[in-house]
Order: sequence, then structure tokens, then C-alpha cells
Amino acid sequence: MHDPGRGRMARRKVKLDQGGVAGSGSARPAASKGESPPKFDVESRAEFTYADDEPSAFASMLGGLIEANVRSRPEKARDFESLVARVGIFVTDINEGVTLDFKGGRLIVHNGLKPRRTLTIRADADTVMNLSNLKIGLLGLPIYYDSVGRGVAAKLLRGKLRIDGLLPNVLTLNTVTRIFSVQ
Repeated sequence: MHDPGRGRMARRKVKLDQGGVAGSGSARPAASKGESPPKFDVESRAEFTYADDEPSAFASMLGGLIEANVRSRPEKARDFESLVARVGIFVTDINEGVTLDFKGGRLIVHNGLKPRRTLTIRADADTVMNLSNLKIGLLGLPIYYDSVGRGVAAKLLRGKLRIDGLLPNVLTLNTVTRIFSVQ
């Protein structure tokens, strides 16, 4: 049976325990009595917070995706701890944006596009989700020769995917892509 009092939902405040998972700095809902907190493969000092009292569904989804990736894969945790950038993601078909403020081992997720962004990615929801499906190849570079990669590259060339700040920040974009990718 559904328990309406548990879990993060859009526009609902969530009662948190003291800092989430022990010492992680995570803003995750407290576990029920007798329920153990989620287990992750990587011990990380990474911190994930939401700047707004009520993070949007999109902000919660992106923050949760990045947190799960970083906590489950050591190579993503290393990238996360080295990344210092402010990345905006704007989804054109729902007219909603999120700013991911990476601060070398900390992520602050903001509703909306905040000023002084290093990169801004603008695309429809399907394209944004496909970015998380890009495979990462040798040397930590995204693979653009499989079907997902070709689709992303084609949208970039056709202007359906815009990345403001791309040329001076290619290395930052590669790092963000590695962290964001579930592959």
C-alpha cells in the first residue's frame, strides 16, 4: 500500500534525519524504524543539497541521478570531487531550468537558471535524458558513434541541443557528462 507520508515529491517538504546517510551530507529522507539506509558501493564525502525549500521535480530528479551515480562508481566520485563549475540545464518543452553548482565535492541544486553559469545546456526533455545514456569510452570521453551518441550529436548539429559556453569549457562538459551518464 502507498504511504503518502514517505519520500520526496515535487512541492512537498520532506522531514530529513540528521544529515541523511551517516556523515554523507546527503539530504535524503530518514529511514523508517527497522529500515536500513540505502547502501552504496563507494564511500564518498560528497555532499548534495537543494538550495530551495521546495525543489522542483526536475531539480530532484537531476540531483538524485547525480548523487546515485557518484555514490555508486569510484570514477564518477573522483570527477565529482574535482569539478568546480556552475551548469545550467534548461528543458525547452517544459520551460523549466535547473542550476547545478558543483563545488569540488559538493553539489547545490537550484530551481531555475542562476547567473554566472560556466555552461548552459538547452534541449527538450528527451534529449536531456539521452545525455544520461551516453556511454563513456577510453580516456573518459563520451562515445558518439553508437545510436544514442549519434542522436545527441545530430541534435547538436541541428540546433535542437544548444550548449552555451561549449568551446572554452569542453573539458568541463566532458566531466559533467561523465558524472551525469548512468553508463
